[in-house]
Parts: sequence; structure tokens; C-alpha cells
Amino acid sequence: MKKITKHKLKGNTIIEILIALAIISFCASLAMVIYLNIQKSSLPFFKIKAVELAEYYMKDTFNKKIFSEENFKNEEFSVKKTVSSHPEFPDCYLIRIIVFDVTKKKVHELESVVLRDK
Repeated sequence: MKKITKHKLKGNTIIEILIALAIISFCASLAMVIYLNIQKSSLPFFKIKAVELAEYYMKDTFNKKIFSEENFKNEEFSVKKTVSSHPEFPDCYLIRIIVFDVTKKKVHELESVVLRDK
């Protein structure tokens, strides 16, 4: 005669599986949001090129001492240089260089103050 034994199978309940699925979904959506924010905010080469372009035109303004408003075109950028009197110091120029992309969205802005020649 065979001996009958009762085996209890161990498993997870549907509630435990749903809780685990909810935690995994939350972590995946959080990771996706973080990834998209990093992608959106970095734009590394495009932004670096705009910063270098603004710094180049600022140095060029100081070297050539051309304190007048100018616009420049580049392959993927347009640069606007404005020169005005400083609001607090009338003997100084306020030089502002703004770099725009092809859609006219401002990418970078650089300001500097220089003493007027007498």
C-alpha cells in the first residue's frame, strides 16, 4: 500500500504579484523621466558651441575695440551683439552677446562691462 503524502506548494498570491508589478512600473517610469530630463537639459555639443561662439565674439570686440551693435551669422547660429551705456555707470559700456539657434530661440547670453576710452 502506498503512503499518501500531502505536499503544500508554495507560491505568490495575486496581491503580491500586483504589488511587485506596481513597484516595478513606478521605478521604470521614474527612470524614464530622469532620462528624458537629462536628454533635454544637456544638449552638450550644441550648447558648448554656442558658449564658445559668444566668448569668441566678446574677445573679438575687446581686441578690435569695436563698440557698436552687430549681427553675425553662423551655420547653425545667429549672434546679436548690443552695446549700450551702463545704467549705473555712465562712463562704461554694457556689452551683451546673445546666441540664437535657427529657430530664433536664445541658446546663450553673455554680458560684460568695459570702461569707455577718454
